[in-house]
Amino acid sequence: MAKILVMVNTGKDNINTEMVAFNFSLKAATVAKAKVEMLFLGRGVEAVNKDQQNSPQFKEQVDAVLAAGIPLRACKVSLAMEGLTEANIFPGVEPVLGAVETNAKIDEGYTVITF
Repeated sequence: MAKILVMVNTGKDNINTEMVAFNFSLKAATVAKAKVEMLFLGRGVEAVNKDQQNSPQFKEQVDAVLAAGIPLRACKVSLAMEGLTEANIFPGVEPVLGAVETNAKIDEGYTVITF
């Protein structure tokens, strides 16, 4: 079974790319039956900010991905750099140390795909 870490580092300036990352993750898990996890780094944490202007669209994507059993994680350092806290992110998104998480997934044999 393929193992894929989808890293989202694109900010709200490119919402289409963020949406593609969610859709790719969902299809990889449900159609290709890959083990998929998503990690939001840098400006990518904007996609899991529940207080943003486009939050209804992102909430729908977050809910769909979580319902498919795909873990969502956001880098704590990136959150802080964007002026966000754990209180600002959607429920179900786990705050982690992004570099540590990335290294652990690579060690576990995950292929990293970035958006």
